[in-house]
Amino acid sequence: MVIRHMRAIFVFFGLVTAACSASSTDVAMKEIVFRGELVRFQIPKDWMEEYGPEGGGIFYGNYPDAGTLRLDIITAESPKNLGPEEPFELIRGIKGVDVNNIRHLPNSNAMASKIIHTSERGTPITMYWWYLSNFVPPKHVRLANFSYTVLTSQEHDEKTISEVRMLAKSIEQAEFHPTIGE
Repeated sequence: MVIRHMRAIFVFFGLVTAACSASSTDVAMKEIVFRGELVRFQIPKDWMEEYGPEGGGIFYGNYPDAGTLRLDIITAESPKNLGPEEPFELIRGIKGVDVNNIRHLPNSNAMASKIIHTSERGTPITMYWWYLSNFVPPKHVRLANFSYTVLTSQEHDEKTISEVRMLAKSIEQAEFHPTIGE
C-alpha cells in the first residue's frame, strides 16, 4: 500500500480509550483464529475474510465502500533473554507512535494507536492503526499490525465511528497463542 504525504493525528488514543470502555454494539460477532491460533480476535459475523500467501489477512463488510481491516504479524527472536517490558519497548520503536499513547494492557500486552490521512490513487483515505505487542518468554516478541481503512468522506459517519469502536475493543481483547510453536 502506498502511503504518501502522511499526517498523523495522535488524538485517536482518546477515541480508542473511550471505545474500549463503551458498551458493545448489537452486532453479531465471529471469532477469527488467525494463522493456526497465532492470535484470536473478533469481527462482525457477516464480514468477509481473505488470507494472503505471505501471511496477512484482510477483513471487510460485503457492501459498497466498506472499510477494510488488515492484519499482519511479525515475530522476532532476540539473541538474549527479554523481559516483560519488551512489548512496550517494541511499540516505542515504531516510527510515528507517540510514547504517551502506548498502554500496558491487563493481559501483559502493549497497545498503541494512531490515525493517518493520506490518499490512494487520488482518493482521500483515513487509516486507523493499532499496534499490539506480545512477549513470549524467554526470547520472542510479536507485533500485530492492524489497520482499518475508510474513505475520508466516511470518517465521521456514525457507522464508521461504531466500527472503529468495535475494532478497538476487539483488538485490545485479542489473545495471542502462549507459545511460539514449531
